Amino acid sequence: MSVSVSKITGNIELKLTAYHNCDDVQLFWRAKVDGKQDAAIPGCLGFMIERQRIIKDKLLAEVEILRNRVGFTDGNAGDEFAESVSPSKPSIIWPFQRYDWTDHGANSGQTVRYNIKAMSLPQGKKAGEDVLSVIAESGWTEPIEVSAYSGKGISAFFNRGMVMSQYVGRIVRKNNWKPEDIVSHVKELEDPLRVFLSGELRIEMLKIITEVFNNKDVELYAALYELNDKELIDGLKSIGKRAHILLANGSDKKHDGNLAARGELIGADVDVRDRLLRGKGLGHNKFAVVASVNGDEKSAIKVWTGSTNWSFTGLCTQLNNGILIEDPAIAEMFLKQWNLLDNAGNCFTKKLIDANDRSPQSSGSIDVWFAPMHNNFGEDEPGPDLKELIEMVLGAKRAILFVMFEPGEKSKLVSSILGMPDNIYVRGVKNTVANSSETFSLHEKGTSQEFRTRVIQPEGIKKDFSGWIGEVTREQFITTGKNKGIGHAITHAKMIVIDPLDEDCKIITGSHNFSKSASEKNDENFVVIHGNKPLAEAYAVSCLATYSHYRWRAYLKETASSGKIPWSHLSDNPIWQAKYLSSQRKKHLDLWCPW
Repeated sequence: MSVSVSKITGNIELKLTAYHNCDDVQLFWRAKVDGKQDAAIPGCLGFMIERQRIIKDKLLAEVEILRNRVGFTDGNAGDEFAESVSPSKPSIIWPFQRYDWTDHGANSGQTVRYNIKAMSLPQGKKAGEDVLSVIAESGWTEPIEVSAYSGKGISAFFNRGMVMSQYVGRIVRKNNWKPEDIVSHVKELEDPLRVFLSGELRIEMLKIITEVFNNKDVELYAALYELNDKELIDGLKSIGKRAHILLANGSDKKHDGNLAARGELIGADVDVRDRLLRGKGLGHNKFAVVASVNGDEKSAIKVWTGSTNWSFTGLCTQLNNGILIEDPAIAEMFLKQWNLLDNAGNCFTKKLIDANDRSPQSSGSIDVWFAPMHNNFGEDEPGPDLKELIEMVLGAKRAILFVMFEPGEKSKLVSSILGMPDNIYVRGVKNTVANSSETFSLHEKGTSQEFRTRVIQPEGIKKDFSGWIGEVTREQFITTGKNKGIGHAITHAKMIVIDPLDEDCKIITGSHNFSKSASEKNDENFVVIHGNKPLAEAYAVSCLATYSHYRWRAYLKETASSGKIPWSHLSDNPIWQAKYLSSQRKKHLDLWCPW
C-alpha cells in the first residue's frame, strides 16, 4: 500500500507519497507555500531525493542520495563510451526539477524509505558544481517493503523489457553491437543483459518450475503459445512426466513454430499434448496450474497467467507481466480449461466454445474469462468479453491506466478509453498507434510548453542528444521482411487498471489482447480482480513508469518534427517551477499525492 508523509519547515509544507510494485518505487511530491497549494517555492532549484535501506534487525543503512543524469548544461553524448557519455551527479548538486520520480534502484525483497528536500543555491556558489542548501523537506516515509505480494494470495511480477532505454543503449554502444545482437545475448543464460531485462518475471517463472521439481506430490499443467527459452525448456524437462504441456504452434500458421521445443520435451519424457491450430486461430494462452495429485485425483493449488510467452523475447525484449493467484478455486477454473483445450485437440469444438460462453466464472473478488466466445451482437460489434471491458472502462470514476499490444480499432476498447471526459485521468501505452485520433499533440501556453497525450507509441531516441545517447529505434526494433530486427512486440503486456486508488478498483490482465480476434478466434484468458488496492497500485506503478519512459521519447520526436528545441538541461532559475505547476500537472498530483 502507498505511504505518505509531510513536514512543515517555516512557511513551506512538503508532502511525499510513495507507491511500489515488485521492482520499483514511484514517488510523488508537492508543496504548499504560506498555505497556498502548489505554489512555487522561492529560490528552489529542484529537489534532492534521499533513500535509506532498512537491513536485518531494522538497522538503517547509510542514507543514499539518488543521482540525476541531467545537469545544468548540455552534456556531450558523442564522446567515447565512459561515464562522461552519460554523466551523473547526486541530486544535492544536480537536483530533480520535477514532482515525481520512479526509483528503479529499490529491489525486490528490500525495505526502503524516502525523504524529499527542496534545494536552493547558496550565495556565491555555482549551479551544477557546488552543493545546494536545504529549504524544506518532507520527512522520512514509513518503511516500504518492495515485494510482489499484494495480499489475498495474489502476487504481480514485471520484467524490465525496455530495449529502447539508456541502459541498453550504453551497453550496445560499449560493445559496438547491432540491434539484432541484443537477441543473441538475451538467449545466453548468464548474460547480464538477460538477467537485467527479464527481472523478477523470469525469477518467479523459474521458481514455480523449481517448486514442482522439488515436490513429487505436485504436477504442472501448462497451456503455452510460444516456447523457445532454453532455461524454461530445461526446467520443464527436469520435471519430466509430471509436466503436462499443451503446446500450440505459435504464430506459424502453416507449420509448427514450437517444433524444436516439442522435440526436446518429448525426448525428456515430458507429457506433451498438441494444440496445432495453424490457420484456424491462435492457441494464445500462457497459463500454468500447479496441482496436487493423488492417484487419479487432481486438486489445483495455484495458477500463473499474464502476458508473458515462455520465450527469450517474452522474457527480455518485450514489456510483459505475470500474475500468480494462489487460490484453489481460481486455479481449478484454469485446470478445467486445460482439460477442455486438451479434449478439443487441434480444433475449436462446440463444447469448448459453449463452455467459454459461460464466462465469467467467479470466485470471491476474481472473475475469469476464457475465449474464443460466440458473438451474437453482430460482425461490427465487440463480443461479450469486450463489451464487459468497455462497460468497466465507462464506469471509471477517476483514472484509467493501461499497457497493451495490438487491441485493434474494431474492439472499440481504446476508443472508449480515449473518449472518456477530461476529468478522468487517462495514461496508456500501446505498441502501435494507428488512428489519427490517438496521435501526439504539443501545446504551448504563454512562454511554457506543455506536452499532452493520453496514449503513447513506443519509440527510442534516434540520435545522440545533449546528455542522452542514441538508442535502438522503433524502426530498428520491428522485424519486417527487409529488416532483421528484434521482434514485433515492444509493449506486449495486457493490463488495464481502473481507479487504482479507490476501494472498488479493478485490474484486468491475462493473455487476451483486448482485440476482436482474441475474443472470437483465439484461445485466450483474462482475469478481473476487484478491490485489491495494493495490486492495483502495483500495476499502476508499472503503467506509469512505462508511460513516463516513452512519453519523453515521444516528446523528443514531436518537438523535432515541429522544428522546436526540446528541453535538455536543468534551469539555474527557480522559474523552472512554472511549467511544472500547470493545471494538467496539478491534476496529476491531485490524484497521486492528494492533500
